[in-house]
Amino acid sequence: MEKIDYDCFSTFVNVSKAISSTLELPSVLDLILKESVKSLELKAGVISLLNRENNQLELAAHLNLSQEFINKGPVDASKSISDVFTLKRAVAISDIKTNKDLQYPEACEKEGIKSILSVPIIFKDDFIGELRLYDEQSREFTYKEVEFITALAEQGGIAIENALYMEKVKNEHKNELENLWDWFRAMTGQRGGLDG
Repeated sequence: MEKIDYDCFSTFVNVSKAISSTLELPSVLDLILKESVKSLELKAGVISLLNRENNQLELAAHLNLSQEFINKGPVDASKSISDVFTLKRAVAISDIKTNKDLQYPEACEKEGIKSILSVPIIFKDDFIGELRLYDEQSREFTYKEVEFITALAEQGGIAIENALYMEKVKNEHKNELENLWDWFRAMTGQRGGLDG
């Protein structure tokens, strides 16, 4: 097994273990991002989640980017490397100067970004976010690199859905307890709630 293949496999195993051992979504997203950047020896990256109400990608994790770049403005999912969102496919941009599908090309140039790999985060055929990696060199991303980052993005989709499901279960459980407490108070004439 080549060293690169072994490193990718090792990274994938580490991310899978993290997803199965914690429901702390920020920690898992940070790990996916850190491992993606490190494995491909890139400059930086972000993971953004789709806000369905306004069709914007909202930052969930970032690595090695300036505050100015992070605060550049709202990212519209259908305007910024739109094929990732509309076609749900990875897009590799080897040189941002030749690409017309960036929402903030000036901000990318100012940040020193020359190439981008953007991969959709999908769960059950639903676009839920995007893993976007940046490099300060113009580079061609290989098929293996794109496949590897796509697999990590899929792991991110699983982590996101697990966390959202657990949040839903916790809220339902809390509501059930509150309803039970209300019933108990009504039956016994007691005041106060779960906290008091």
